[in-house]
Amino acid sequence: MRSRRLVLLTAVTLVLLLAGGAYAKTTLTFWNGFTGPDRPVVESLVQQFNDENPDIEIEMDIMPWDSFMQKLMPSYIVGKGPDIAGLGAELLPRLVEAGVLAPIDDVFTETSVPRDVLAPFAVDAATYKGKLYGTPMSSFALLMYYNKDHFTAAGLAPEAPNNWDEWMQAAIKLSNPPQQYGMVLPTKESPAVWPLLMWSNGGGILGEDGEVLIDSKETKEAVSFWADAVHQHEISPVGLIGPETDKLFQTGKASMHIVGPWMTAGFTEAGLNYDVAPIPEGPKTRATAGGVTSMAVSKQAGADPEKRKAVYRFLEFWNSEESQIKWALGAGFPPNRIDIADSPEIMAHPWVPKFAAGLTYAQGYLVGTPKFSEIESDVYEPAMESILLGKQTVEAALDEAGQKLRELVK
Repeated sequence: MRSRRLVLLTAVTLVLLLAGGAYAKTTLTFWNGFTGPDRPVVESLVQQFNDENPDIEIEMDIMPWDSFMQKLMPSYIVGKGPDIAGLGAELLPRLVEAGVLAPIDDVFTETSVPRDVLAPFAVDAATYKGKLYGTPMSSFALLMYYNKDHFTAAGLAPEAPNNWDEWMQAAIKLSNPPQQYGMVLPTKESPAVWPLLMWSNGGGILGEDGEVLIDSKETKEAVSFWADAVHQHEISPVGLIGPETDKLFQTGKASMHIVGPWMTAGFTEAGLNYDVAPIPEGPKTRATAGGVTSMAVSKQAGADPEKRKAVYRFLEFWNSEESQIKWALGAGFPPNRIDIADSPEIMAHPWVPKFAAGLTYAQGYLVGTPKFSEIESDVYEPAMESILLGKQTVEAALDEAGQKLRELVK
């Protein structure tokens, strides 16, 4: 009799536990490349979501961006990709064309986050051929960091240069290679530094309408202006990748650096006396590169009703007011929500309002271009490396790049 009671109690307990969701947990995999000083904030928010949602478990894998990009597509093709991918919006078109992402046009009606509270630039970046494939994880604009102690020691005004002539003069005066360089100009594995310089003179790589700009007169003028200074005045080392430029600035070996908000925490921890400022105005305009990391949903997760619901709860959590304030204050990124950009907490931050202002004139770098990776690795990066290493003239390298680009996109 007693054993029957035990069996009955165990069965009842199991039913109650199942009803309470203890055994009905939905597991979601989430990959991203936030390995920098912003990583602890991502981890903290994901842990908070897991704690507050006992029926959902986010299993997050953070890896360097280059590893992430190499691993993502093959994993999706064999059915082992993440349910949620925090990816650069420039990668999204290729994944959509490969059929591995799910459209999520109903996310704003199925969650409590209205579309109009999110930065339009960030939402548009995840829209391809009229369908939405993600919501913003982060958005940013590149600004110019400058070492205030270096400026003082060189007898320069404490304010950042405002135009290209002032910028060039400061870069030359601040350069004392190899101990110190006026600035750092990376050519690969980095934010779009050279493209924003091209835009500042009315050039670029590829126009929004598909027009090839990399061999235009305006692009050649911009590249020549800065490449000549690298060759003649050694204002920057050559052959740099993004992480190397961060390290040079962080260790006081570079005076000016163009990068996003993710480096503020690291530079502050290093004890640098620095500030951030708008990119100096070019001959034609003031330009900067804006970027968006979108949380894209896999086709498999989108087709599974339970997983889709769980994904939407996480996307809703990430873009809630509370989470976005925590994200902005912890990572130094502008909040994805424009309705809290002027909140007292955000405005009191030393960097976030400045980066938010940069979004007003930012442009997307090859956003919406399915062949983004090939353009970068086969056309743009080889041309810039060839120029800076002195293997080709600006004219020859960019003419060759223009031919390659036309073949690639035709």
